[in-house]
Amino acid sequence: MWRAKDEAFVKSCIRERWKGYQEFMFWGCFSYNKKGPCHIWKLETAAERKAADKHLIEVNAELEPYLKGQWELETGMRRLGLRNKAGKKPEWKLTKANGKLTRGKGKGIDWYCYQQEILIRKLLPFATVCKSLRPGTIVQEDGAPSHASSHQAVIYQRWKIERLLWAGNSPDLNMIEPSWGHLKRVTTKKGAPKSQPEAEHVWKQAWRELEQWRIQAWIERIMRHIQEVIRLKGGNVSAGIDRVQLALTSDVPADLSSY
Repeated sequence: MWRAKDEAFVKSCIRERWKGYQEFMFWGCFSYNKKGPCHIWKLETAAERKAADKHLIEVNAELEPYLKGQWELETGMRRLGLRNKAGKKPEWKLTKANGKLTRGKGKGIDWYCYQQEILIRKLLPFATVCKSLRPGTIVQEDGAPSHASSHQAVIYQRWKIERLLWAGNSPDLNMIEPSWGHLKRVTTKKGAPKSQPEAEHVWKQAWRELEQWRIQAWIERIMRHIQEVIRLKGGNVSAGIDRVQLALTSDVPADLSSY
């Protein structure tokens, strides 16, 4: 429950629903001077999963010599510390614990989907353009597992893009959060879309029409929020009485990623 007891009918605390509504996962990114691409997630097909598994086999085959070398070095140092203590000699095996790239069995958006669909194809190319226009550009993402996976660090290093270390559950300090509330209002002002194609169409159109001045206002407010969070020492209650609402311009709905 993310509201006070007297806020049951406050608009910013209500999530509206319509009969026959459509739901899907939407991703987007922007910077102060430029709006980036968006993406609507589709369920991974059996053929796509099979191709992904094949790709991971190839990548693991390329990684194994390096991982084995690292393992031999670390294991050798550990064995020296044991002073040849009796026991079975360690044997190399490519496992997840030793760095093998693996995927779970779920159908959600895991690290691999996010890396292939978003990082490589959309976010990092956009960040590269931003970096060429404004050196020192840093990417901000939230703490979603697919974003925070250790597998993503290699891709960022390869693209030479810096990523901001970020705490989880901090929507008031995330500049893309207001966009989701705004886009929901824009796409449902004539009622909820009645079909998936219609919903995808209106969301893509709303993203294209999202004004840059509005994006800049969302970014500029972050400095005020940072000062307020510091004043409250990370809390959301002032002097134990007044409840401070930092999300001044919009609702704070769930999100996938941010830039």
